[in-house]
Amino acid sequence: MRLTKLLLPLFMVCLPYTLSAKEPLAPKLPEAIQEIYPTVMNQQIWVAGGISTELPASTGKMTAKVHFWSPEYASWQSAPSLPEGRHHTYLIAVENRLFAFGGFVNSQGQWTNSRDVLMLDKGAKAWQKVASLPFALSETVGAVLNGKVHLAGGRSPHSEQNGQWQHSLDVSTHLVFDPNSFTFKEAAPLPSARNSAASAQVNGRWFVLGGRTVGGEPITDMLEYLPETDTWQAHAALPKARAGHAAAVIDNAITVFGGEHSQGVDREVFSYDLTKQQWRKTFEWQTPRHGLGAVTLNGEIWLVGGATKVGLSETSREVNNANVLLEGMKGL
Repeated sequence: MRLTKLLLPLFMVCLPYTLSAKEPLAPKLPEAIQEIYPTVMNQQIWVAGGISTELPASTGKMTAKVHFWSPEYASWQSAPSLPEGRHHTYLIAVENRLFAFGGFVNSQGQWTNSRDVLMLDKGAKAWQKVASLPFALSETVGAVLNGKVHLAGGRSPHSEQNGQWQHSLDVSTHLVFDPNSFTFKEAAPLPSARNSAASAQVNGRWFVLGGRTVGGEPITDMLEYLPETDTWQAHAALPKARAGHAAAVIDNAITVFGGEHSQGVDREVFSYDLTKQQWRKTFEWQTPRHGLGAVTLNGEIWLVGGATKVGLSETSREVNNANVLLEGMKGL
Protein backbone atom coordinates (compact mmCIF):
# COMPACT_ATOMS: atom_id res chain seq x y z
CA MET A 1 0.00 0.00 0.00
CA ARG A 2 1.02 3.57 -0.49
CA LEU A 3 2.56 5.27 2.53
CA THR A 4 3.56 8.90 2.19
CA LYS A 5 5.31 11.46 4.39
CA LEU A 6 3.41 12.39 7.53
CA LEU A 7 1.60 15.68 7.20
CA LEU A 8 -1.00 17.43 9.27
CA PRO A 9 -4.59 16.35 8.52
CA LEU A 10 -5.90 18.22 5.52
CA PHE A 11 -9.51 18.85 6.47
CA MET A 12 -9.57 18.61 10.26
CA VAL A 13 -10.22 21.57 12.52
CA CYS A 14 -9.58 19.88 15.85
CA LEU A 15 -9.58 16.54 17.59
CA PRO A 16 -11.37 16.04 20.91
CA TYR A 17 -8.75 13.58 22.14
CA THR A 18 -6.38 10.95 20.78
CA LEU A 19 -5.78 7.24 21.14
CA SER A 20 -2.51 5.55 21.90
CA ALA A 21 -0.60 4.62 18.75
CA LYS A 22 -0.37 1.09 20.19
CA GLU A 23 -4.13 0.77 20.66
CA PRO A 24 -5.27 -2.23 18.57
CA LEU A 25 -8.87 -1.08 18.38
CA ALA A 26 -10.39 1.35 15.91
CA PRO A 27 -13.59 3.39 15.97
CA LYS A 28 -16.41 2.12 13.80
CA LEU A 29 -17.09 3.75 10.47
CA PRO A 30 -19.64 6.59 10.58
CA GLU A 31 -21.95 4.47 8.38
CA ALA A 32 -22.10 0.84 7.31
CA ILE A 33 -20.58 0.47 3.83
CA GLN A 34 -19.24 -2.17 1.49
CA GLU A 35 -17.78 -2.35 -2.03
CA ILE A 36 -15.06 0.12 -1.10
CA TYR A 37 -11.37 0.50 -1.88
CA PRO A 38 -9.68 2.35 1.00
CA THR A 39 -6.29 3.93 0.47
CA VAL A 40 -3.56 5.46 2.64
CA MET A 41 -2.48 9.08 2.32
CA ASN A 42 -0.51 11.18 4.79
CA GLN A 43 -0.50 8.35 7.34
CA GLN A 44 -4.30 8.26 7.27
CA ILE A 45 -6.76 5.67 6.00
CA TRP A 46 -9.22 7.18 3.53
CA VAL A 47 -12.61 5.78 2.48
CA ALA A 48 -14.91 7.21 -0.20
CA GLY A 49 -18.42 6.15 -1.19
CA GLY A 50 -19.92 2.71 -0.68
CA ILE A 51 -23.27 0.95 -0.65
CA SER A 52 -25.48 -0.65 2.00
CA THR A 53 -29.09 -1.63 2.57
CA GLU A 54 -28.95 0.70 5.58
CA LEU A 55 -28.50 3.76 3.35
CA PRO A 56 -31.50 5.71 1.98
CA ALA A 57 -33.36 4.32 -1.02
CA SER A 58 -33.51 7.86 -2.42
CA THR A 59 -29.73 7.71 -2.97
CA GLY A 60 -29.80 4.23 -4.47
CA LYS A 61 -28.48 2.88 -1.15
CA MET A 62 -25.21 4.65 -1.99
CA THR A 63 -23.21 7.24 -0.09
CA ALA A 64 -21.10 10.15 -1.27
CA LYS A 65 -19.40 10.64 2.08
CA VAL A 66 -15.63 10.62 2.48
CA HIS A 67 -13.84 9.96 5.76
CA PHE A 68 -10.30 9.49 7.02
CA TRP A 69 -8.77 8.07 10.16
CA SER A 70 -5.42 7.43 11.81
CA PRO A 71 -4.67 5.34 14.93
CA GLU A 72 -3.93 8.65 16.64
CA TYR A 73 -7.54 9.79 16.21
CA ALA A 74 -10.43 8.93 18.47
CA SER A 75 -12.95 8.98 15.62
CA TRP A 76 -13.26 9.12 11.86
CA GLN A 77 -12.96 12.62 10.41
CA SER A 78 -15.07 14.04 7.58
CA ALA A 79 -13.63 15.29 4.29
CA PRO A 80 -15.40 16.82 1.27
CA SER A 81 -18.00 14.40 -0.09
CA LEU A 82 -17.96 13.01 -3.61
CA PRO A 83 -20.19 14.89 -6.07
CA GLU A 84 -22.72 12.03 -5.81
CA GLY A 85 -23.06 8.68 -4.13
CA ARG A 86 -21.20 5.80 -5.76
CA HIS A 87 -19.78 2.36 -5.03
CA HIS A 88 -17.11 0.11 -6.54
CA THR A 89 -15.17 3.33 -7.14
CA TYR A 90 -11.41 2.77 -7.08
CA LEU A 91 -9.80 5.20 -4.65
CA ILE A 92 -6.05 5.74 -4.78
CA ALA A 93 -3.55 8.31 -3.49
CA VAL A 94 -0.77 9.91 -5.50
CA GLU A 95 1.35 11.92 -3.09
CA ASN A 96 -1.02 14.56 -1.63
CA ARG A 97 -3.90 13.99 -4.04
CA LEU A 98 -6.76 11.51 -3.99
CA PHE A 99 -8.21 10.09 -7.20
CA ALA A 100 -11.50 8.22 -7.54
CA PHE A 101 -12.01 6.22 -10.73
CA GLY A 102 -15.40 5.25 -12.12
CA GLY A 103 -17.81 3.14 -10.08
CA PHE A 104 -21.58 2.80 -10.14
CA VAL A 105 -23.69 5.91 -9.55
CA ASN A 106 -27.39 6.27 -8.88
CA SER A 107 -29.50 7.18 -11.89
CA GLN A 108 -33.23 7.01 -11.20
CA GLY A 109 -32.68 4.07 -8.88
CA GLN A 110 -30.36 2.20 -11.25
CA TRP A 111 -26.67 1.35 -11.26
CA THR A 112 -25.07 3.48 -13.97
CA ASN A 113 -21.42 2.70 -14.67
CA SER A 114 -19.35 5.90 -14.62
CA ARG A 115 -16.41 7.28 -16.63
CA ASP A 116 -15.59 9.93 -14.02
CA VAL A 117 -12.06 10.58 -12.82
CA LEU A 118 -12.39 12.70 -9.69
CA MET A 119 -9.57 14.39 -7.77
CA LEU A 120 -9.35 15.87 -4.28
CA ASP A 121 -6.27 18.05 -4.10
CA LYS A 122 -4.47 18.99 -0.91
CA GLY A 123 -6.51 21.58 0.96
CA ALA A 124 -9.35 21.52 -1.58
CA LYS A 125 -12.92 22.05 -0.41
CA ALA A 126 -14.48 19.95 -3.16
CA TRP A 127 -13.72 17.12 -5.57
CA GLN A 128 -12.97 18.11 -9.14
CA LYS A 129 -13.66 16.08 -12.26
CA VAL A 130 -10.30 16.12 -14.05
CA ALA A 131 -10.75 13.51 -16.78
CA SER A 132 -12.96 10.80 -18.22
CA LEU A 133 -12.04 7.15 -18.43
CA PRO A 134 -11.85 5.78 -21.98
CA PHE A 135 -14.96 3.78 -21.08
CA ALA A 136 -17.20 3.44 -18.05
CA LEU A 137 -15.51 1.23 -15.46
CA SER A 138 -16.22 -0.23 -12.03
CA GLU A 139 -14.89 -3.05 -9.86
CA THR A 140 -11.35 -2.49 -11.12
CA VAL A 141 -8.13 -2.65 -9.05
CA GLY A 142 -5.01 -0.57 -9.25
CA ALA A 143 -1.61 0.58 -8.05
CA VAL A 144 0.79 3.47 -8.40
CA LEU A 145 3.93 2.53 -10.37
CA ASN A 146 6.56 5.13 -11.21
CA GLY A 147 4.15 7.94 -10.47
CA LYS A 148 1.41 6.60 -12.77
CA VAL A 149 -1.90 4.98 -11.76
CA HIS A 150 -2.42 1.51 -13.23
CA LEU A 151 -5.95 0.06 -13.38
CA ALA A 152 -6.60 -3.54 -14.42
CA GLY A 153 -9.79 -5.48 -15.04
CA GLY A 154 -13.26 -4.56 -13.85
CA ARG A 155 -16.64 -4.27 -15.51
CA SER A 156 -17.80 -2.02 -18.34
CA PRO A 157 -21.05 -1.69 -20.34
CA HIS A 158 -21.09 -4.00 -23.36
CA SER A 159 -23.67 -1.98 -25.32
CA GLU A 160 -25.40 1.37 -25.22
CA GLN A 161 -27.41 0.15 -22.27
CA ASN A 162 -25.95 1.35 -18.97
CA GLY A 163 -28.32 1.45 -16.06
CA GLN A 164 -28.50 -2.06 -14.67
CA TRP A 165 -25.89 -4.26 -13.02
CA GLN A 166 -26.23 -6.83 -15.81
CA HIS A 167 -25.47 -4.26 -18.51
CA SER A 168 -21.76 -4.39 -17.63
CA LEU A 169 -19.45 -7.27 -18.52
CA ASP A 170 -15.91 -8.13 -17.47
CA VAL A 171 -12.85 -6.57 -19.09
CA SER A 172 -9.16 -7.44 -19.11
CA THR A 173 -8.05 -3.93 -20.09
CA HIS A 174 -5.05 -2.38 -18.35
CA LEU A 175 -5.16 1.43 -18.25
CA VAL A 176 -2.32 3.75 -17.23
CA PHE A 177 -3.29 7.21 -15.97
CA ASP A 178 -0.89 10.15 -15.79
CA PRO A 179 -1.92 12.23 -12.73
CA ASN A 180 -0.15 15.29 -14.08
CA SER A 181 -1.51 15.43 -17.63
CA PHE A 182 -4.77 13.62 -16.73
CA THR A 183 -4.40 11.37 -19.77
CA PHE A 184 -4.71 7.62 -20.32
CA LYS A 185 -2.84 5.05 -22.31
CA GLU A 186 -3.10 1.27 -22.40
CA ALA A 187 -0.63 -1.36 -21.25
CA ALA A 188 -0.62 -5.15 -21.48
CA PRO A 189 -4.08 -6.49 -20.59
CA LEU A 190 -4.68 -9.15 -17.97
CA PRO A 191 -4.50 -12.71 -19.32
CA SER A 192 -8.27 -12.93 -18.90
CA ALA A 193 -11.15 -10.63 -18.03
CA ARG A 194 -12.29 -10.39 -14.41
CA ASN A 195 -13.94 -8.15 -11.83
CA SER A 196 -13.82 -8.00 -8.03
CA ALA A 197 -10.14 -8.97 -7.78
CA ALA A 198 -7.80 -7.74 -5.03
CA SER A 199 -4.65 -5.69 -5.43
CA ALA A 200 -1.45 -5.64 -3.39
CA GLN A 201 1.73 -3.65 -3.77
CA VAL A 202 5.06 -4.36 -2.08
CA ASN A 203 8.53 -2.95 -2.74
CA GLY A 204 7.46 -1.56 -6.08
CA ARG A 205 5.85 -4.82 -7.20
CA TRP A 206 2.16 -5.02 -8.09
CA PHE A 207 0.02 -8.13 -7.72
CA VAL A 208 -3.56 -8.84 -8.78
CA LEU A 209 -5.22 -11.72 -6.96
CA GLY A 210 -8.35 -13.68 -7.77
CA GLY A 211 -11.53 -12.13 -9.11
CA ARG A 212 -14.52 -13.54 -10.95
CA THR A 213 -16.57 -13.21 -14.11
CA VAL A 214 -20.20 -12.15 -14.35
CA GLY A 215 -22.26 -15.25 -13.71
CA GLY A 216 -19.15 -17.26 -12.86
CA GLU A 217 -17.45 -18.50 -9.74
CA PRO A 218 -14.31 -16.89 -8.25
CA ILE A 219 -10.88 -17.67 -9.73
CA THR A 220 -7.48 -18.53 -8.25
CA ASP A 221 -5.04 -16.47 -10.34
CA MET A 222 -2.18 -14.60 -8.71
CA LEU A 223 -0.57 -12.30 -11.27
CA GLU A 224 2.30 -9.81 -11.09
CA TYR A 225 2.72 -6.99 -13.56
CA LEU A 226 6.29 -6.51 -14.83
CA PRO A 227 6.54 -2.91 -16.10
CA GLU A 228 10.01 -3.42 -17.58
CA THR A 229 8.63 -5.88 -20.13
CA ASP A 230 4.96 -4.85 -20.03
CA THR A 231 3.92 -8.41 -19.26
CA TRP A 232 2.01 -10.33 -16.60
CA GLN A 233 3.68 -13.16 -14.70
CA ALA A 234 1.74 -15.94 -13.00
CA HIS A 235 2.64 -16.96 -9.44
CA ALA A 236 1.41 -19.85 -7.33
CA ALA A 237 -2.37 -19.86 -7.48
CA LEU A 238 -4.47 -19.01 -4.46
CA PRO A 239 -5.24 -22.14 -2.40
CA LYS A 240 -8.92 -21.35 -2.91
CA ALA A 241 -10.61 -19.09 -5.43
CA ARG A 242 -11.55 -15.62 -4.21
CA ALA A 243 -13.65 -12.65 -5.29
CA GLY A 244 -14.91 -9.62 -3.43
CA HIS A 245 -11.95 -10.05 -1.08
CA ALA A 246 -9.16 -7.73 0.04
CA ALA A 247 -5.39 -8.07 0.32
CA ALA A 248 -2.66 -6.26 2.23
CA VAL A 249 1.07 -6.65 2.83
CA ILE A 250 3.07 -7.11 6.02
CA ASP A 251 6.40 -8.83 6.76
CA ASN A 252 7.02 -9.44 3.03
CA ALA A 253 3.82 -11.47 2.79
CA ILE A 254 0.53 -10.80 1.01
CA THR A 255 -2.46 -11.76 3.14
CA VAL A 256 -5.91 -12.27 1.65
CA PHE A 257 -9.04 -11.62 3.73
CA GLY A 258 -12.71 -12.39 3.15
CA GLY A 259 -14.50 -12.63 -0.16
CA GLU A 260 -17.74 -14.23 -1.28
CA HIS A 261 -18.94 -17.13 -3.38
CA SER A 262 -22.34 -18.65 -4.14
CA GLN A 263 -22.42 -20.51 -0.80
CA GLY A 264 -21.35 -17.72 1.53
CA VAL A 265 -18.47 -15.57 2.80
CA ASP A 266 -14.92 -16.96 2.93
CA ARG A 267 -13.51 -17.61 6.40
CA GLU A 268 -10.05 -18.92 5.55
CA VAL A 269 -7.27 -16.34 5.57
CA PHE A 270 -4.24 -17.14 3.41
CA SER A 271 -0.78 -15.55 3.31
CA TYR A 272 1.73 -15.71 0.47
CA ASP A 273 5.40 -15.52 1.51
CA LEU A 274 7.14 -13.56 -1.24
CA THR A 275 10.54 -14.97 -0.27
CA LYS A 276 9.50 -18.63 -0.12
CA GLN A 277 6.90 -18.13 -2.88
CA GLN A 278 4.47 -20.27 -0.92
CA TRP A 279 0.91 -19.93 0.33
CA ARG A 280 -0.21 -21.01 3.77
CA LYS A 281 -3.45 -20.85 5.69
CA THR A 282 -2.98 -18.57 8.67
CA PHE A 283 -6.33 -18.84 10.43
CA GLU A 284 -10.11 -18.92 10.03
CA TRP A 285 -11.81 -15.58 10.49
CA GLN A 286 -14.88 -16.13 12.64
CA THR A 287 -16.73 -13.06 11.36
CA PRO A 288 -15.51 -12.80 7.75
CA ARG A 289 -16.67 -10.08 5.38
CA HIS A 290 -16.76 -9.47 1.66
CA GLY A 291 -16.72 -6.14 -0.15
CA LEU A 292 -14.26 -4.90 2.47
CA GLY A 293 -11.03 -2.97 2.15
CA ALA A 294 -7.60 -3.80 3.57
CA VAL A 295 -4.72 -1.37 3.97
CA THR A 296 -1.34 -1.40 5.67
CA LEU A 297 -0.48 1.54 7.91
CA ASN A 298 2.54 1.74 10.23
CA GLY A 299 3.18 -1.99 10.00
CA GLU A 300 -0.41 -2.96 10.80
CA ILE A 301 -3.18 -4.24 8.54
CA TRP A 302 -6.61 -2.66 8.96
CA LEU A 303 -9.78 -4.29 7.64
CA VAL A 304 -12.46 -1.75 6.77
CA GLY A 305 -16.20 -2.22 6.25
CA GLY A 306 -17.73 -4.98 4.13
CA ALA A 307 -20.63 -7.35 4.80
CA THR A 308 -20.98 -10.61 6.69
CA LYS A 309 -23.61 -11.98 4.31
CA VAL A 310 -23.49 -12.42 0.54
CA GLY A 311 -25.07 -9.44 -1.20
CA LEU A 312 -25.87 -6.02 0.24
CA SER A 313 -27.41 -7.00 3.58
CA GLU A 314 -25.64 -7.19 6.96
CA THR A 315 -23.15 -4.52 5.94
CA SER A 316 -20.71 -3.59 8.68
CA ARG A 317 -19.22 -0.48 10.27
CA GLU A 318 -16.38 -2.54 11.72
CA VAL A 319 -12.71 -1.60 11.39
CA ASN A 320 -10.40 -4.37 12.63
CA ASN A 321 -6.69 -4.57 13.32
CA ALA A 322 -5.75 -7.79 11.52
CA ASN A 323 -2.41 -7.97 13.31
CA VAL A 324 -4.21 -9.01 16.47
CA LEU A 325 -5.49 -12.07 14.60
CA LEU A 326 -2.23 -12.74 12.77
CA GLU A 327 -0.12 -12.41 15.93
CA GLY A 328 -1.86 -15.34 17.55
CA MET A 329 -0.99 -17.54 14.60
CA LYS A 330 2.76 -16.91 14.46
CA GLY A 331 4.80 -20.02 14.61
CA LEU A 332 1.98 -22.28 13.46
